[in-house]
Amino acid sequence: MNFVVLLNAWNLNSHELGFSGRDAAKPGTWHLVNSLLEKYILEKIRSMQPLVSSPGSDLPVLVQLVTEPLAWHGLVIQSCVRSTVPSGKKKKKGGSADCQPSNEIQDSIRSLCGILEDVTKWLSEQINKPVEENLEIILSSLQGEKQGEGPGKVFQVLETKISSMNGLDVGDRIAQALQCWNSADVARKVITGQGMVLTEFLRICKSKIKLMQALKPHV
Repeated sequence: MNFVVLLNAWNLNSHELGFSGRDAAKPGTWHLVNSLLEKYILEKIRSMQPLVSSPGSDLPVLVQLVTEPLAWHGLVIQSCVRSTVPSGKKKKKGGSADCQPSNEIQDSIRSLCGILEDVTKWLSEQINKPVEENLEIILSSLQGEKQGEGPGKVFQVLETKISSMNGLDVGDRIAQALQCWNSADVARKVITGQGMVLTEFLRICKSKIKLMQALKPHV
């Protein structure tokens, strides 16, 4: 994915690989980048389970897709738009005053805005779920795990053994901490932490939408 984005950027002023002038990156790479970003990001959203039932899950992959290839493609679009906006200064020889036909840039801006709007919608749905609903989901998930490993196993061990532990078994400090342990409190902290991560990711996505929309009048 990253390679295709960088190839498109490199092709803009390249005379190799059969590209030259206005033929650089024609339906080929511009359309390909837009299609691949839409395919992989939207498929990732559709395939992801509610995050609270599987903390971590594929969220890092989604974040990486948005903050790397999509962000880099956005920078390429910005560069092309800026190269077409009069700056009052004489452009250097070899500079690309017509970086790319405006319809290609417009299509890319629309594509990125559409993708980011879908991501922000999904994030908002995750963030706005009632805390009590999320709490019930995560506790049911942990309590219902029958595998011999994973967070469910740790949860079950703590639930069953904590009352019988004493300072002789684990030390006074650990025993005291365990006596204060509460499954619902831990689950709430997980939900709160996850909400903070999602909120920051939502802010990033909204800022990218705002940036893309600001470019539209200049194309």
